[in-house]
Formats: sequence, C-alpha cells, structure tokens
Amino acid sequence: MTIQAVLYDAKGDDREIDLADGDSVRVDKDRLLWIDLDNRDPEDLARAGAAIGLEAKALDRLGRVDQRARLLRLPDRMVLTLGVVEPDDPDAARRELDIVVGANHIVTVHDGSLTSIDEFRAEIDREELVGTLDAASFIAGLIDSVFTAYFRQLDGIERDIDALDEIAIRARDDADFLHRVLVLRRRIARLRRALAPNREALLPLDRPDVALTSDLGATWPGMAKRLERAIEGVENARELLVGSFDLYLGRSSQRTNDVMKILTLVSAIALPGIVLAGVMGMNFEMTFFDNPNNFFIVIGVMLGFAAVILGVARWRHWV
Repeated sequence: MTIQAVLYDAKGDDREIDLADGDSVRVDKDRLLWIDLDNRDPEDLARAGAAIGLEAKALDRLGRVDQRARLLRLPDRMVLTLGVVEPDDPDAARRELDIVVGANHIVTVHDGSLTSIDEFRAEIDREELVGTLDAASFIAGLIDSVFTAYFRQLDGIERDIDALDEIAIRARDDADFLHRVLVLRRRIARLRRALAPNREALLPLDRPDVALTSDLGATWPGMAKRLERAIEGVENARELLVGSFDLYLGRSSQRTNDVMKILTLVSAIALPGIVLAGVMGMNFEMTFFDNPNNFFIVIGVMLGFAAVILGVARWRHWV
C-alpha cells in the first residue's frame, strides 16, 4: 500500500476512495476524509493534493524530510511535522510524520508503515460514527496514538532498568553492566531528541488564536499536556538509570569494603603470631628452648590469640 483514502460518514456509511481512479470526493460537516501515504512519491502527493485542493507550499513541505518538528499555518489548514518512534524499536530511531489538517479532511505522510498509524486505523475501524468528528478531534486521537508509542518505549526502558538493578546487585561482570548502561543511556537520549522538539509543533496549538480557526474545530484537546507527560516520562527514565548506576557504585563500594574487612581481619589474626614468632626467633638463649615440645606450646598460643581475635570480631558483628 502506498496511498489509502477513507471517507468517514456521520451515518456510518464509511467507504474507501481510490484516488488513482479519480473517484469523486465530497466532504462536509457530515463527512471526514483521511488520506494516508506511506511514501513521498510526487505522483501520490499530487493525487492527494488534488483531492483536497492542497497548496503548492504544503505539497513542497510534504515532499521532503528535514528532521524538524514544526507547525505550518496556512489560510485554511495546518501542516504538522512530528517526530515519532516505533514502540518496539530497540534503537528508538526517529521517524517523521507529516499531518495536513483542514476542514473535514486529514492527510498523513510518512516513510514506510508506522505502528501508530496502523493501530489508530484498527481502532477507528471498530467505530461507526467517526464521520461525526471534526478534524481537530480526529487528529487528537491520532497524535495520542503517537504518544502511546513513546510510552510503550518508556515501559520497555523501565523494564530494562529493573533488570539492570538485578545485575548491579548480583553480578560481578562490570563490563557487561556498563555496556548495558551505555546502550540504555543512548536509547533514552535518542527518545528525548525525537520527542522534545515536538513542542515546536504542538505547544502553539494551545494559543488562543488557534481556537479562532473554527473550520478546524473548537479545541485541540489535551495534546500539549500529553506531550509534557511523555517528556516527564523520559526524564524520569533518565533519573532511574542514574539511580541504577548509583546502586552499582554503592554495590562496588560494598564489595571493596568487604574485601578490605576480610584482609584487615586476616592481618589482625596473623599479627600476634607473627610478633610471637619474631620474638621467639631472636638470637638469645633460654632454658625454654631446651625442650622441643615447647614448640607446640608456642603454636597453641598463636592459635589462642587467633581464636580470641576471631571471637571478638564475631561478638562485635564485624564478620
């Protein structure tokens, strides 16, 4: 599929339009036309433009990808350019979605299939009165589907961060943990670079002068707030990742402390014996050295010192 046009009727008599065959298209307050293109072929764009009387300026905008979110105001319509992502894309790569919104008609243009578009189409196909919606309300639902993809990305990131916490606590492979942190950090950064610029396109829709464009609907409900919630979700994911790294650093410090504690305890246990052995090895004569069995007494004293030190450590809960 390269171009798909559906005319939604307020009476529920929805039908697909074949623009290539020159089907007539009439839209009014009881009909809503949605044209979806999954490429930027000039001929397909020209057909879509002819069906709704699209200006050359808007057609030129739809024909190129410039990796920039923005809002283009025209006399009788608007062109929104949004950055979108696929919900299951591990790279969170940015895709561009262009939306033309006019009185009772919408055109969406993107390169290749988009899960957000497909799921939104499947959702409204189950509704019988889509034709009663104005263009603004229809687009609000479509953009909500776009944000849903971002939230699903965030859900996946949070699950990966939970797994990182387990690795930070249990595993000892520092290289694997740091590699996972780097991958997630880059994914969150790409997600934010795709999402945050959408402010340039959506925040102006909250301005009072947009409400004066009555042909496009009285309101653009909730889109800016939904965007801010998504951005907050990305920031929260970044903080969770920092928290996982702090947990890793704390666990590493604890392991270091445990090692130092054991080494210190071993040194404390061995020190009395080493001192005693040094004293007994000094070059002087005593009758104590005349009896070979006294060797075992010295060994016993060393072991006694070790037992006492170990007992004190256990009593003080050092080990």
